[in-house]
Amino acid sequence: MTDLAIATVGLEDNDVTVLKSLLPLISRLKGLNLQLVDDPSVAQVACLGRLPLERVTELVARYGGRMILIYCCSRGEAPPPGVRVLGHCPPRANELADVLVEAAQMAAAAKAAWAVAVPAAPAAPFDPARSLAGAIHALLPRLLIDQPLAVNVPAAPCLLLDVHAGVRTAHADPAWFSRPDFWHADPSICHLKTTSDARLLTECRRFPARPYQAMRFWGIMSASQGKPLAEVARAAEVGLKKMPDFKLLPHLAWQPRFAEALVGRTAPPARLAAEAGRSLEEVYDFLNAAALLGLLKTT
Repeated sequence: MTDLAIATVGLEDNDVTVLKSLLPLISRLKGLNLQLVDDPSVAQVACLGRLPLERVTELVARYGGRMILIYCCSRGEAPPPGVRVLGHCPPRANELADVLVEAAQMAAAAKAAWAVAVPAAPAAPFDPARSLAGAIHALLPRLLIDQPLAVNVPAAPCLLLDVHAGVRTAHADPAWFSRPDFWHADPSICHLKTTSDARLLTECRRFPARPYQAMRFWGIMSASQGKPLAEVARAAEVGLKKMPDFKLLPHLAWQPRFAEALVGRTAPPARLAAEAGRSLEEVYDFLNAAALLGLLKTT
């Protein structure tokens, strides 16, 4: 699926609600992975509310060359130059879908043009200290009890780190532990700060607490895709179940047993799911994560 970020600027709450209701339908029909974001600088499409003309002009000058700006006109209003006006406000699903497909094509073309224009350079050695996991680790000594650290990555769920009786734990959507793209994020575009937001704390703490060291191990492995780490070479040499720190890697209770059963075997995911007693979706999630980290071979 093609990833596409959509920013909302000045939309009223009821218009945002309508937009959120349309995205799952469009995502299924057009094969797009759609995410709402607050920052237009990381988006490919922006839906503008009824903003002053000066603000619209500023957004067009800043972003108009690389993204589509959708504007809702009042009846009889002449649209500002540089924006896309749809037939209805809020837009209907088919109208919005056509614009989002066009934006996805523009983004793909820009990425391809950049790849051609920029000569391939040797990849710099991976430095854990300069990764998101390294930035989080550097802040940990400052954390106190009741001063949790919230980690916000654009278009990703929030990660929360708590300190209880000197023990640091992580609370996050399980996707954090199986999506390397979260860990690949540049720390400079992420927000890492202590928080007392009751809503955010409640939302994050509903997930099980996981040892911080397990999270860091997964984060470094994911951010580097396992390439420079001795742990991966060791796993390839002695087998997954003998990997010293593998017990820290899984985030669900059934996965260590499942991983050990995979060693030395070749079987279709449907059979593995049946043997594990888990849904095919769960098994795919784990297999994809392990394969991205270089811990499993796929054919």
